[in-house]
Amino acid sequence: MLADPTYQARLSGLAKVDSGSGVAAIPALKQALAASPNDPEILGALGLAYARAGDRAQALRLFEQAQKSDKDGLKSDKWASLIKTNRYWLLNDEGDKALKTGNTALAQQKYQQARQIDGSDSYALIGLGDVAVARHDDKTAEQHYQQALRLDPANSSAVRGLANIYQRESPQKALNYLNNLPRSQQAKMRDTLNSLQLDMLKQQAETLAAQQQWHQAAEKYRQAQKMAPNDVWITYRLAQALAQDGHLAQADAEFHQLASRKPGDPEQVYAYALYLSSTKRDSQALAHLATLPAAQWNDNIRELDQRLKLDQVLTLARQLRENGDETGAITALRQQPANTQIDLTLADWALERGDYSEALVDYQRIRAREPQNPDARLGEIEAYIAEGRLSDARQHLQTEPLTGEGTSLNTQRRVANAWNGVGEPQKAADIFQRLKPAAAKGAPSQDNALVFRDSARLAQLQGQPAAAQDDFKQAMVASGIASTLPTDNDSYTLLTRNQATDDWLKRGIRADAADLYRQQDTRVTLDQDYLRSSGTEGISDLSAYNTMLQVDTALADGRAFFRTDTVQMDAGTLDANTRYKAGTCYRSETVCHTDLHQRATGTSVAVGWQNARWATDIGTTPMGFDVVDVVGGVAYSNSWNNIGWTATASRRPISSSLLAFAGAKDPNTNITWGGVRASGVSLGTSYDRGEANGVWGDLSYHYLTGKNVADNQRLRFMTGYYYKRINEDNRRFTIGLNGMWWHYQKDLSGYTLGQGSYYSPQKYLSLAIPVNYRQRTDNWSWELGGSVSLSHSATSDRARYPIQSLLPAPVIDPETNRPKNISDRYDTDGGESSNGVGYTLRALIERRLSSHWTLGAGVDIQQAKDYTPSHALIYLRYSMAGWQGDLDMPPQPLVPYADFK
Repeated sequence: MLADPTYQARLSGLAKVDSGSGVAAIPALKQALAASPNDPEILGALGLAYARAGDRAQALRLFEQAQKSDKDGLKSDKWASLIKTNRYWLLNDEGDKALKTGNTALAQQKYQQARQIDGSDSYALIGLGDVAVARHDDKTAEQHYQQALRLDPANSSAVRGLANIYQRESPQKALNYLNNLPRSQQAKMRDTLNSLQLDMLKQQAETLAAQQQWHQAAEKYRQAQKMAPNDVWITYRLAQALAQDGHLAQADAEFHQLASRKPGDPEQVYAYALYLSSTKRDSQALAHLATLPAAQWNDNIRELDQRLKLDQVLTLARQLRENGDETGAITALRQQPANTQIDLTLADWALERGDYSEALVDYQRIRAREPQNPDARLGEIEAYIAEGRLSDARQHLQTEPLTGEGTSLNTQRRVANAWNGVGEPQKAADIFQRLKPAAAKGAPSQDNALVFRDSARLAQLQGQPAAAQDDFKQAMVASGIASTLPTDNDSYTLLTRNQATDDWLKRGIRADAADLYRQQDTRVTLDQDYLRSSGTEGISDLSAYNTMLQVDTALADGRAFFRTDTVQMDAGTLDANTRYKAGTCYRSETVCHTDLHQRATGTSVAVGWQNARWATDIGTTPMGFDVVDVVGGVAYSNSWNNIGWTATASRRPISSSLLAFAGAKDPNTNITWGGVRASGVSLGTSYDRGEANGVWGDLSYHYLTGKNVADNQRLRFMTGYYYKRINEDNRRFTIGLNGMWWHYQKDLSGYTLGQGSYYSPQKYLSLAIPVNYRQRTDNWSWELGGSVSLSHSATSDRARYPIQSLLPAPVIDPETNRPKNISDRYDTDGGESSNGVGYTLRALIERRLSSHWTLGAGVDIQQAKDYTPSHALIYLRYSMAGWQGDLDMPPQPLVPYADFK
């Protein structure tokens, strides 16, 4: 028997099973079973071997066969126990497999069947908890894991399951749970504890970074880095936070240390290059990528390398374009291999410069190879709108919807703007209403900020200023201008102040918000202006006071104003030994009073309105003057090829003398004359793109009339160039060159009857060098300026009395019994020409007293041949809503209504 191979196989197999073997015992036991197929001992041992090998189904069949073969039933309890145990674990195995394949219903069924077989073991409960987690039912999962722990308090799977549930709620809750476990269990969960602490630190840091609290974020990332010093992405985020906090050298040092520890690690190379690129060092980023052999590059590295090289090409092209060489920029891009980003850039440039047909061709070429490219599709629609082909644009918007699920916020924003462009503002508003909740939830970004900015602009166009201001506040948060929404006018307007570090988007949001707020504010300004111009006492020696009160407030999409100007003009009094050489009193034969006090007082009223395009006003000259008229004007502004222009039609008073502005009465004839008004048109132009150089020009023609004053015509051309030596948001220094040419049909500068007493040379040429410095701080704004000029003027001979019909025939003076005659009625005054040097000095200053009150003052001195007017002024302004934004630079006192253009 000892030599029997079957017997030997039996002994060997049973011995191996007894020693704990599984797979190794199966061959011998199968050999023995072949000889004795109904041997319960061999069947049971082979079942144990299969169970240990993980084949529970085969084991279960063998145990059931052993139970049937055990005729005397001596080991029936053993077989029943093995059958129960294996059936329990077989169901658990089947549940595990079903759960891995995502069949949660089958998995739940198997685990529940296992629980019915053995309710004292925790494994099936863990399985049921895992099923609930897979179904995102953490509440049910928590109940199963807790039930498993009651059966087996040391079950690490249940502890880990609960920790994961709590971590999903918050890392801190998971940490609190684990820290309250017995020390023995904490030791088993040490890796989980460390992982949770690391996750919590990273989450806290990310929250702080999203709030732009860079210093605090860096501290949290540094703590996380100590726990995972070789984690590339923790170092990346730490470096980003340090750089944002202004510590670029420290940020560089962090990555340098990481690179020295992991020199050939692709993830380190990629993250370091990404960091360098984010800090505007693309060349260094490319150089760092090159330190890794190309054979080790992954898709991320290759994509970054291509993007950086493309960015370099695009950056160079944009610099060429910004420097005025758009042709060179286009040539540089067209020399590159075919690339969608380059083609989109070329198309966008064509659209910006108004070459709509070329833009369409470029967008359509992109669509030919990428039919669903959203930027090309939108660009095509935007080109149609710019070209005025609104029906084509509307058709594309209707047939090619671009606002479906998965479409980016930026694309949907552009679609909304396109709908507004085709005359469907409500559709645009509906899209913005859908986009704003998502934009508000997101971290600060350009896309989120643009949603609120454009929504605000649309609300303005729809006459909803309050909604627009709410959107601008949201845009400030979404762009990173503010961490929280401003809650009052002072904090809101304070955020509109310009910042030198702003990018184009922040700058635009601040400016748009400021413009809207100021357009909606109601302001009251009281301005006292004083004019002094030396001349002949009683005729041209002028002192004038103008008390101006203006209220301006929002109306529609612009601002309306109501104002009064109370003007007091005093030309002095002739002494008894001085003849009044005005009116008809020029010659001694004509008896005139010599104690005349020439003065006038009156109040004008005016209303007006203006917006970005139109400006209009209507009012009166001061009521109380000898001559009163209705005056006003209308102007329209626009631009063409970066040239701004304004066309104006107006009727305005000439206010340079008492006679020209107010009129006077001739003491000899009792005739009222004067009150000269200029009616005509003007065209003003300017070219200033915000850079160092600018030019301007103004061409005007006016027909001058007055009461009992000869008619006249005026043609003026003025132009100038200026250079901004300092060109900052809060400080500017300019020097320039101005030229003027004036021509009047007649010289009517005299003070005799029929003359207008205003400067009216037949030729006037002037060349001036103006210098100007202006600056503002938080609560101060000022301007200092002046000019030096050379001028040449010439006048023709003029009739002393240009309107002969005003002169009376000779009569006998009853007092003297002598004829009252105007012996110089046909006399002429000779013309003259002169050259001169003049200068001007100007100073303005303004102080913010509070959010509501502003005080300002100024002085203006002019000195030229026979012309020396000087101004002084002081004003007080009240803002009803309050204003903490930028002060005007330069200060803006009221302009006398008589001096409106």
